Amino acid sequence: MGQEVEDYVSIHPCEIIGQLENITKVFYVYKTIHRGTEITFCRTPLGGAGAVQIMEELIAGGAEEIVAAGNCGALIEDAEGDFFVPVTALRQEDTSYHYLPPAREVKLDENAVLAVEKALAENGESYRRCKTWTTDGFFRERKEMVLYRKEEGCSVVEMECASLAACAKMRGVQFGQLLFTADSLADAENYDERTWGKGRLSYAIKLAFDAVVEMKP
Repeated sequence: MGQEVEDYVSIHPCEIIGQLENITKVFYVYKTIHRGTEITFCRTPLGGAGAVQIMEELIAGGAEEIVAAGNCGALIEDAEGDFFVPVTALRQEDTSYHYLPPAREVKLDENAVLAVEKALAENGESYRRCKTWTTDGFFRERKEMVLYRKEEGCSVVEMECASLAACAKMRGVQFGQLLFTADSLADAENYDERTWGKGRLSYAIKLAFDAVVEMKP
């Protein structure tokens, strides 16, 4: 997925305006003009804690409308690359609890959700609203847990949404999430990694930019 960001930058007019560092990597911050609106964007590490570190620094730099685009695992039957728009994230990770009081779920900003949906609709894309399961356990998506989360109404699983949504709420900024499916856990007995949504991220970046434009006052 990282290479797809570089591919996007290589074919669109972008300017490096800064860099954000964690202990293992430097993440470049880019600026571009999209539909007449100045957009700042960058990659983030995998997982809630690392992603929120980047979000915090972007907010400190002035970001007020934020859309994250990335892949997820499907918990229900789908076609690889299908779009999902989370309205609620189940908090099975740690980072969100540093930003909001303990609770089972966190709701995403409705204005941001509507902006992501409008961007998808204007581009002729079908999508589903969903509850997402945010977890930080790489190898703990066990069969029993997958079935349990599906019974709770979760359609997809990923590792950042609840953390980012909690940080955004605490900081008073708008945050929306655009997800596309990669691997599938829909059949709890037979995991299917498929192609990890390869080739979908560049388009998802463009859709996220459209959503940010819709969020601007």
